[in-house]
Amino acid sequence: MKRILLFCLFLSPIIARPQVLPQQFPYHTNASYFDFHYKRNVPKITEIARFADGFVKLLNRDFFEADFDFPIQVLVLEDQNQFKQFLVKELQIDEPPSFGIYVPNFKLFATYEDSGLGTFAHEILHPLVERNLQDRPAWSKEGIPTFFEKFYGYWKGDDLIVIWGFQNPWRIAQIGTNLTHLNLREIISEPKLSTDFVAVEREESNLRMASVFLWNQGRFRRFLKLIAAHDKAGFPSYFEAAMEMPIDKIQPVWQSYLDEVAKQRTKILSLPVSTICNDEAAFQSFVKVNQISSEQPKQRE
Repeated sequence: MKRILLFCLFLSPIIARPQVLPQQFPYHTNASYFDFHYKRNVPKITEIARFADGFVKLLNRDFFEADFDFPIQVLVLEDQNQFKQFLVKELQIDEPPSFGIYVPNFKLFATYEDSGLGTFAHEILHPLVERNLQDRPAWSKEGIPTFFEKFYGYWKGDDLIVIWGFQNPWRIAQIGTNLTHLNLREIISEPKLSTDFVAVEREESNLRMASVFLWNQGRFRRFLKLIAAHDKAGFPSYFEAAMEMPIDKIQPVWQSYLDEVAKQRTKILSLPVSTICNDEAAFQSFVKVNQISSEQPKQRE
């Protein structure tokens, strides 16, 4: 599912009263890490709430300690139109995003029923990264959350089993013919994000390529652990520390990665949306039908 960009807003309580907003939603579900408030009592909300809790557990298990002042309030509107109207009316956001918004001052996340699991995963990473990976380089403010927006997996009891590292079709389409010419040194330097939506989207797509590259090389988890430990292992950047080589030696590996992604472009553009199956049997059927490889690169810790 395509998304525009994250909006983290710091709003005055005069504009909106966070304690009042959930009262506009007649249905409520408590999860371990989130309080869901929604307009319609549909089964999809229960599935999203289960995924949300499972996703935080997965982050703690496989990536980094996802500490936060839980629970986070989640407001779920009926559809995209209602979602945008709500943001304009209640939060006075003149140009609302298309899929989701996290408001740090209110510890509140708003979205709508069909925004997609990938959107939720991406957006909820922002407050968790800001809290737990405070030394993260500027490029990874979007580079880390965008990594988590594309995945496939299944439930094993109450645990999520997920495979990662997939390119996101709409992002590859957006990068277009510039794909094999992306400059890694520029991407991982201080990003200069525009206020123009299309420009920000394009910049995020470039940043995501760097994170998926780290995963592809088996270095993404190491990257996160080094940030958490404030340890660059003697290198100028966390990216180089994760790769255990200077940027000049990374460049040819990066170019080979871009060339291979370009070769797979047609297949990438046909990938389905992020999906969590009910069990392993359903998952195996899903990946077979969609010709998705479940092989994962071994991650260096």
